[in-house]
Amino acid sequence: MPKRAPQAVAQPPPRPNVPKRFVDQDAVVEYFRRVGRDRLAHAYIFHGPRGVGKRTFARALALSLQCEDAESFPTGYCGECGACKRGIAGSSGDIIIVDDEFVHAADAFAGKQERKTSDIGIEASRRIIQLMNLKSYEGGSTLVAILPDFDNVTSDATYNALLKELEEPNPGKLFLITTEHLDSIIETIRSRAVLVRFDPIPEKVIERELIAEHGVPKARAVEIARRAQGSLGDAIAELDEGEAALRTAAREWLLACLRSPGKLPPMPEFDADDREHARGQLVEVLRQARLTARDLLVSALGSKKTVFDVSSAPEYHKIIAALGDDAARKAADAIGAINEAERVANTNVAPATTFGWLQIQLRSL
Repeated sequence: MPKRAPQAVAQPPPRPNVPKRFVDQDAVVEYFRRVGRDRLAHAYIFHGPRGVGKRTFARALALSLQCEDAESFPTGYCGECGACKRGIAGSSGDIIIVDDEFVHAADAFAGKQERKTSDIGIEASRRIIQLMNLKSYEGGSTLVAILPDFDNVTSDATYNALLKELEEPNPGKLFLITTEHLDSIIETIRSRAVLVRFDPIPEKVIERELIAEHGVPKARAVEIARRAQGSLGDAIAELDEGEAALRTAAREWLLACLRSPGKLPPMPEFDADDREHARGQLVEVLRQARLTARDLLVSALGSKKTVFDVSSAPEYHKIIAALGDDAARKAADAIGAINEAERVANTNVAPATTFGWLQIQLRSL
């Protein structure tokens, strides 16, 4: 079996450090501690809401398997040995992270023209299988393939290629799949993997984390934790002031659509040069639009105490007055349309196209 080479550190951008502490996911950590590194199944599906640590835990688990001096399992990697440094940098030959960069590199490797979408296509799945059948570079450690956001897989050919690999498990191979929507993965894949649930993180836990680890003032931490709705990732994303303008644009866009459905307000602008960043922006914009629609709904129903954005309450009341008796129904329908837009976004449709579709839906409310 040919030996895999390490990926050059200069090729992928450095990935963020991987924490050893996972906020409020003690049950998951304890489960893998009890299983132990020598009794792992060949495939796991980590499922649960966005921003609760699924992908981060998958990377930590992979690092602990590669580490030359791990203190404990599943998250006790040292972070200092060569294997850890390569894994953290994203250059380990034994840890495959199937992100946008990997997908487009796989297409290029196969001599295919670069696609506008970044879902896991047949070329990427073949490349995964090819790499997972090479000999370990680190010397006998487990080869790990991390497939985040598996909701994006839509091709039958891709499913079939990966299914064959999962049907014939081999020692020394581990597949870690993450998804927000377990029912989006076909039963034949689900039945060949161990399902591990990641639960939403309690509001108070998010609040404490923002204060203790990110230095957020108490009042702001309370507000952000309420809006996060169980997602620490979403809460931390709100601290990025660089995206504040985008969140404001999303809120104003939704309000304009509901206030004057006959007019087309300008859509938020997304990063045209970075697909992964643009997709992250789209997720944040849809989240903000949903929170705004949710505030309108609870305001229309008279539940003022549960409004997230208290400062916008006067504007909400004006829109509700203009919509009249249809205010609650239209706000609820808007939430449904936004949820559907998220489903469309998960098929890797361009952000502008997704928003164009959503705008049409909102105009017809």
